Amino acid sequence: MIVLTGFGPFGPPESVAHESNPSELLATEAGRALGAHVEILPVSYSAVANVGRLLADADLVLSIGVAGSRRAPMLEKQATNWRESSIADIDGHIARGEPIDPDGPDSVTTGWDVGAVAEAAGIGVSLSAGAYVCNALSYSLYRHQRNSCFLHIPPAEHLGLGQGVDLIGRIIECSMSV
Repeated sequence: MIVLTGFGPFGPPESVAHESNPSELLATEAGRALGAHVEILPVSYSAVANVGRLLADADLVLSIGVAGSRRAPMLEKQATNWRESSIADIDGHIARGEPIDPDGPDSVTTGWDVGAVAEAAGIGVSLSAGAYVCNALSYSLYRHQRNSCFLHIPPAEHLGLGQGVDLIGRIIECSMSV
């Protein structure tokens, strides 16, 4: 089973994902086009903490999140055991600089050959998923579901829905062939 995840709305009114999250729309449309199972997750540190364990039996997991400062999609190679933010998650938690798992490793990497997948899909690789909920989700996935990766997408004005669906298809195809 192929699983795509996206995030629901979050952030202050000026946020790119306040009323709707581009990752939710992209995961939903790509899931429909590709016949993949779709999970829309709340932007919550506590909600994503066990997602890796819950999806450990999936054949492949591609998680999608929006990064307001990015202008192009990028696969995330690693996640760090750190959360820190200036805005609250949807539960009202502002991470003030704390480990995700005090007993966990400092960082974890995807099990994908992310450089080869990114090159074949025509996108870049990032070495930092940040310190917000996207990183916390990546950390959980990379520890418990080796055939998983996180894709940060730019705001909708920099990646059209059709382009995004095509990109998800290429990423999944490439991840299975490299």
